[in-house]
Amino acid sequence: MSARILLLEDDESLKLILSRALGSAGYQVRATASPDTALGWIRNGEGDLLLADVLLDGTNFLENLGLVARLRPNMPVIVMSAQATASTAINAAKGGVFEYLPKPFDLDDMISAVAAALGDKRAGQQSRSTEEPTGFIGQSVAMQSAFKAIARAATSQAHVMITGEPGVGKRQAAEALLRARGVASEDAVVVTPSNTATEIFGSTQAARQVVWLRLEEWSAEQQRAARDALDGGAGRVIATVSQAPSNPIDNRLAARLSECVITVPPLRERRSDIPALCEAFLGQFARRDKQDPVRLSKEAVDYLVNSPWTGNVVELRSVLSRLALATRGRVAGLDDVAQALNADGADLSEDIAVHANALAALALSRPDARQSAVDALERALFTQALDRCNGNRSRAADLLGLNRNTLARRLSELDGTDEETP
Repeated sequence: MSARILLLEDDESLKLILSRALGSAGYQVRATASPDTALGWIRNGEGDLLLADVLLDGTNFLENLGLVARLRPNMPVIVMSAQATASTAINAAKGGVFEYLPKPFDLDDMISAVAAALGDKRAGQQSRSTEEPTGFIGQSVAMQSAFKAIARAATSQAHVMITGEPGVGKRQAAEALLRARGVASEDAVVVTPSNTATEIFGSTQAARQVVWLRLEEWSAEQQRAARDALDGGAGRVIATVSQAPSNPIDNRLAARLSECVITVPPLRERRSDIPALCEAFLGQFARRDKQDPVRLSKEAVDYLVNSPWTGNVVELRSVLSRLALATRGRVAGLDDVAQALNADGADLSEDIAVHANALAALALSRPDARQSAVDALERALFTQALDRCNGNRSRAADLLGLNRNTLARRLSELDGTDEETP
């Protein structure tokens, strides 16, 4: 007899699509938009697996996971949600669900999750969590992987190492994990590179939960003290470490902290999250300043999505804060965003000078030094300008201070062609 799937989904179109996909995969499906109906089926012993949307007509189905566990302790549960936050993934994991599928998802992934759950029915579901959303958001595949890693760590008391480039939000990930473990931020000891070795050792021995920030900046003495604290039976440690650290991390210390590893992706690997991040940050600034939220034009959003963001989320937040202060009461356009990005003009000029000197040093090793440097610089400028403008040559030419014909001619010369590429 084929397995019986109980489907709880209030979007009629999606309910039909999921029912057909599950039916085609050989499962029996019984679908409803009513949580009460689904719970009644479960109470009556129907179904082998529950596939449920999280938000149903304004209610959060995660609040019913405790009841599902009491009614059918061995029934695996898979939840689906468009609420792309760490809290949703964490609450789902703490509620004992087998899998959390962030919408939109691939139907093949859903079928695979159902098959896996039916082959590994999990018992002993845990009580639900009622933590507030963290603001740590994103629907990209890279960010959802980070959310799931946080959710897994939340159900354990293992030491955790959180890695990622500077500015990606490693501290926010640590705070989300603390909340998921039921620890208020003020109840955890936070240790930074400014603490002495004695303070590190003492606080880590005394506290139940400790956050070690920017471990790559710690001195050798501080790292030895941290390692001794772990060897002496320290409380649970959550450490943040930048990838490719400037200072080497003690191997034994890194090995002890790597019981669980969470990697927070750089912004360039999750560009699809930038519009949602912009909306969240601008809303935060509006509440901070008691103003209406600044809105962004489509061109402004496209520009932000395609900007390099070497400083990651921290840089995006700073730019948006400047933008919010400069454009109160109106829609922010492309020029406003460009000005906010270039607000630190003096520092930008210094950075350009450093990279120009490096380019010059490389070019001087060639017989055609000047032309090689000019070609390399223009090729990079044109490529990035076109990327920011989604391939629109007129807008890219405006961004570069050129006319469109001049840009087309130089592109042809750099590509070694005689005519403009359409």
